[in-house]
Amino acid sequence: MKILALTGTKRKGNSILAARYIAKKLDAELDILNVTELNIEPCKACYACLFGQECMIEDDVNLVLNRLLDADFVLISSAIYWLDATGMMKALLDRMFMALPYMKELSKKKGAAIYFYGFEELRGWGANTYNILLRVLGIEPLAILPIHAALPGETLTEENVKKLDLLVEAIQKDERLTLDGQCPVCLSEVFRVKEGNLECTVCRSKLTEDLQVVETGGVLSYDWMVEHYGVLRGFKEKFIEQRESLARLREKYGV
Repeated sequence: MKILALTGTKRKGNSILAARYIAKKLDAELDILNVTELNIEPCKACYACLFGQECMIEDDVNLVLNRLLDADFVLISSAIYWLDATGMMKALLDRMFMALPYMKELSKKKGAAIYFYGFEELRGWGANTYNILLRVLGIEPLAILPIHAALPGETLTEENVKKLDLLVEAIQKDERLTLDGQCPVCLSEVFRVKEGNLECTVCRSKLTEDLQVVETGGVLSYDWMVEHYGVLRGFKEKFIEQRESLARLREKYGV
């Protein structure tokens, strides 16, 4: 097995140590790609890639895609900065329209995310961002694993190693690991209150207060992603049809 570990911090600490531990336990080849060392430019929202055209931005996103395609397992191993994923990981997520031509192949791969936080009250919603990054690639996560580790090396405490071993076991058995407080459909950790139930903010499943499924949602599943890209492609014709009326609105408000 070849594991690609995507890390998103300059500090060579817990993210890399956890990836090395997982690879060692699985006797797997490990390829570490630190996105902070890459040039990832903002998406221009031109939609060229949705129509099979080459992205005109000259940066390292194609390098990332090639490394993803070369791996058997994709492991996101990264930190939480101010309640969310690190900035470069979010920048990479914004560019993942470019994964569309490869989604079918990537959907055959396995993946998981480990995220590291130093303060429980600042844990935030970064788990969802890393979850979404896997899903927009077409990869269904086996696990989204939280690790409380602020100090470099703290991921290797006895308590945290037990958590890492749970992920190792899930990978070995090819079974999903659902932890307390996670959506049973998509592993999200963030919910909104809606119409007397909880709604998952990722897949939009309707859940009871104790996270039992009332109605299964499919947002960001592979099939949903394929359909969504079709809708986005339709926006081009929609804009052409409405271009003149939208221009009049700009003129009306002088902006």
